[in-house]
Amino acid sequence: MKKIIFFLICAFSCIVHVNAQAYYYFNGSKRPIEIAANKFVAIFFTPSDKLETTPSIMELEAKTVSGKSIKVYQCDDASIMEMLTERSKAENDWYLMSCYYTDIYGDLVPVGLINVRLKKADDYPKLEQIANQYQLEIVRQNKFMPLWYVLEVTGKTTMSVLDIANQIYETGVFQSSSPFFDSNSDEISYDPSVFKQWGLYNPENEGVDISVSQAWNFATGRGVKIGIVDSGFDIQHIDLNTNIFSSYDANADSVPCLNFGFHGTHCAGIAAAIRNNGIHIAGVAPDAKLMCTNYKGSTLSYTEGKANGINWAWRNGADIISCSWSNEENDMIKEAIDSALERGRNGLGCIFVKSAGNNGNSGNPEITFPGNYRPEIIAVANLTKTGSLNISSSYGANMFVAAPGTNILSTIPDNITAFCSGTSMAVPHVAGVVAMMLERNPNLTIHQVREIIATNAKKIGNYPYNQTKEFGTWNEHSGYGIVDAYHSVISTPRYQDMNNQ
Repeated sequence: MKKIIFFLICAFSCIVHVNAQAYYYFNGSKRPIEIAANKFVAIFFTPSDKLETTPSIMELEAKTVSGKSIKVYQCDDASIMEMLTERSKAENDWYLMSCYYTDIYGDLVPVGLINVRLKKADDYPKLEQIANQYQLEIVRQNKFMPLWYVLEVTGKTTMSVLDIANQIYETGVFQSSSPFFDSNSDEISYDPSVFKQWGLYNPENEGVDISVSQAWNFATGRGVKIGIVDSGFDIQHIDLNTNIFSSYDANADSVPCLNFGFHGTHCAGIAAAIRNNGIHIAGVAPDAKLMCTNYKGSTLSYTEGKANGINWAWRNGADIISCSWSNEENDMIKEAIDSALERGRNGLGCIFVKSAGNNGNSGNPEITFPGNYRPEIIAVANLTKTGSLNISSSYGANMFVAAPGTNILSTIPDNITAFCSGTSMAVPHVAGVVAMMLERNPNLTIHQVREIIATNAKKIGNYPYNQTKEFGTWNEHSGYGIVDAYHSVISTPRYQDMNNQ
């Protein structure tokens, strides 16, 4: 490839909207997104470090997806952006497109991939036809959901990936079509602080915890499998290793699960770190088994990795799926969740626990997808050690329960621990409580789990419980209250007791 100089003088006209609103399709409806007027994405189909930056062009991020180098740049000069918009494609080994954002999910970086769902299997020739029309490549069929296919831009593609995806859906021929975006989706903020697990027992603020020590007299999660669909975690960590049941690299379709960062390891430790081994911490359900998946990596988009992780988890025996991340609304993830809720646990349905999000003090505080998708999903808010809800915790109509999420001590890679904060940390507290309930009665339905948790939650927090919903008094910030492990466990009817009814 010839050297690309100055401000991408050979750029082509994929960037067609500046300072405008765009959209993509989710569940048959348009979802608005903003076009980041000062950011663009370049995909290089052959290895290249030949893009020269200038004071007006700054590289912000680099990653690899499907073997291709993807770089995000910032350009604050409107005239250069206009030139980039007007340039036509000059070479066949790289591709330029807009970057997008929303107030809730932040930057959405298109990675040149489109996920398309056929209406029926014999519609594949129609997919081939549409791929040829837009000069796309059909790169794979999803192994878990065979009606889903992934298309990828090529050096001959001339339209923006977003416009192509929308036009494919608007033909009416396909069930769904949307681009894959990558984003910083871990719902966490890092905040080292005090050295204690106040979420399990809080002597400074009596009762402002999940009351788990009493619950351990009745259950510890033995025999229950928690699927941590995340960035992977350190399966060799000394405080986790004997509780590992299985692992899967959802991004690369391989084993073992790779680990990207500390986020997943921190969540795994909260849920099920080993107890009474004299090392580090204790998890909420210290005898539960952990199933590790990672959605990050260089093979798939993060979005497809999340869907594959969910599908692998329920297909391989997960009783609970714990997700501490957000994603723009996406039909592939929606279908994976539907399958987990309806087909997991031999038809009883996996218990799906999801972080509410960390946008509570923003202009868009609503619960992030997929926590807002279905009422069966247990959306969890972030409680502080004083008993108030963290101001950053998102809220909304699907809020279900609150749990400790601020200054939480847990495991991180390399056999150490650290404090972190966020609704990410609240989720595995609830997942652990559910594991103890399912040890006591593995045949609980999703409805029964939700009812027991809701009716036994502690009415603590800085918002009044002034509305009545299905399971009692409620508010949009903390749902039915703070999860109470002890009362939830002892209120769970034993399996043999139910059989005798």
